[in-house]
Formats: sequence, structure tokens, C-alpha cells
Amino acid sequence: METVFVLYRSNSGDFRFDRDYFEAVHLPLVRGAWARHGLVSSTAVYPAAEGDLVAVAVNEFRDRQATRDAFNSPESEEVMNDIVRYTDLTPSRLRGVSFTY
Repeated sequence: METVFVLYRSNSGDFRFDRDYFEAVHLPLVRGAWARHGLVSSTAVYPAAEGDLVAVAVNEFRDRQATRDAFNSPESEEVMNDIVRYTDLTPSRLRGVSFTY
């Protein structure tokens, strides 16, 4: 498994992030676009701690090649173009390998 964390950090106290749209529209779009490439799951986390982290999308892929295939797929354009519909924040990605016990 490989996990890709998509981090949304606030750049100030004034930003737009529509959680309802993110959960009801964007995450299903991600799942539909990338499942055929090896996406296993995609969930949202909203850290309660103080700081600049607004939301984290946790995307688990079958393996590293599945991650590459998904992000390089033609469907990725639609996923990336959808970001402006729910936020004005610029997401960043953090990849990590996870293990199933």
C-alpha cells in the first residue's frame, strides 16, 4: 500500500473551504476517477488541533505504481480542476508507504 496525503493549509484566517462539497462531490469524483488505477480508499480528516492545517485527504493506493498511474491518468485533469469549486487553498501532497498488519 501507498498512502498519499493531500494537505490543505490555511494561508491566513481568511480562506474558503466547503466541507460539504469536498465530501459529497470531490471525494466521490476522486474515487470514481482513480479506483480503476488502484485507489483503494479516500477519506477526509479535519484536524482539531490549533494550527494551519484545515483538512487532509487520505488516499490509499494498491502500491506505488497505482499512485503514479492515477495521478498521470487522463481523469486527473477533472479531479484537479474541481479543486477551485470547494477551496481557494493550494493543496500539497505528502506520500508515505503504509503497511497492512
